[in-house]
Amino acid sequence: MGPSEKSQHAIRRSTRLPLEVPVLVTSLNAAAPFSEQCNTTLVNAHGCGLIVPRAITHGIQVRLEIVSAKRHTTARVAEVVPLGGDPETWLVGLELDVPGNFWGIEYAPTDWRVEESAAPATEQKHLNQESGEAAKPARSRRWRLTDISLGACYLETATPFPADTPVLLSIRALDTECLLDGTVRVSHPQTGMAVEFTGAPAHEQRQKVEGLIGRLTSKHEVPKIFVGRKEGQHAASAPVPAAVPDPESPDPLLELVRSGPSLTMEQFLSDLRAQRLGNRRDPRIDLALPVLLSGNDVSGRPLDQRVMTINISRRGALLEGIHGVLKPGDVVSLARLHKKEQFRVAWVGEEDTPAAGQIGVAAVDPNTSFWSEVLEATAQSGLEAASVRANDRGAGGETGH
Repeated sequence: MGPSEKSQHAIRRSTRLPLEVPVLVTSLNAAAPFSEQCNTTLVNAHGCGLIVPRAITHGIQVRLEIVSAKRHTTARVAEVVPLGGDPETWLVGLELDVPGNFWGIEYAPTDWRVEESAAPATEQKHLNQESGEAAKPARSRRWRLTDISLGACYLETATPFPADTPVLLSIRALDTECLLDGTVRVSHPQTGMAVEFTGAPAHEQRQKVEGLIGRLTSKHEVPKIFVGRKEGQHAASAPVPAAVPDPESPDPLLELVRSGPSLTMEQFLSDLRAQRLGNRRDPRIDLALPVLLSGNDVSGRPLDQRVMTINISRRGALLEGIHGVLKPGDVVSLARLHKKEQFRVAWVGEEDTPAAGQIGVAAVDPNTSFWSEVLEATAQSGLEAASVRANDRGAGGETGH
């Protein structure tokens, strides 16, 4: 293993977290002086990665300072990678001389626990020692996990990430850490955010979440949580998975999270509270009902076709028989009888799976009444939700073509 590989191994031997921390990097080499203010892109117990506007000499010692926290340490430049661009930038990897939680993260991953050794005296001094003021820890978001299912979770925080932000969640319970990839689907300022788990392969992520839920429910322990923006991705390019819920194992929280963008914060939180009590504000009814779908597919070609519902709720539906390619976020129109409303595609069944040709849609108008007549008729008939099945002939008069 060469020197470069050794340095990479040193920096990566503890869990890396995507975290932007403003730092001041100053050369300790008189032959190569510089001082640059920049932001980290990722951090761990052994170092960090950051973007700088100038080339830095490989191997030199630097002073690394978190000015806002009045804390500093020393590090070595372990990697320098040109990124190009205009103006040109460089990706720099720093290896801390003294590993540890220099970043001040309250609930750091478990593998950040390193053997403590006596640090050099210069690293024990605070920048403001002369004034006698103690150093303050770096400010970080506080998270409270209030709801979790196999497909999603809701986190209370005063400073949520924006919707569509790819994130990495570190959730620790019973001394076991669970790292999960996700995407913020709903963001409520000063309140919290809903995250859909989007890690791949999906079955591995599902197993991790199952284990986490088991630990949380077995001892009712309050988990320790860190959430960071995912490394190397941006909100605009965050992919929306094409998965569809298992009809045999519905995930009401995931369905709520996916329909969340069409709801007001009050409506979303009201539905969330109802689920905690074991109730679904909008129960699904299995019902085969023909409707007319219109819109444009991903290539811009118009769609005008008769499709069937598999189930419906007050604000959404599961549809089958879709011909044409749609993607999550597309808006389509559904028509039946004298009604026509817009619905947003929440998810799409993957090709070559039993869910191919299916889509889940949520009403653009959170106060929709599109299905109200059917739901009222079902309630008056005395039939229970999720038990109604009408054949194509019996429902044929509903479309109004």
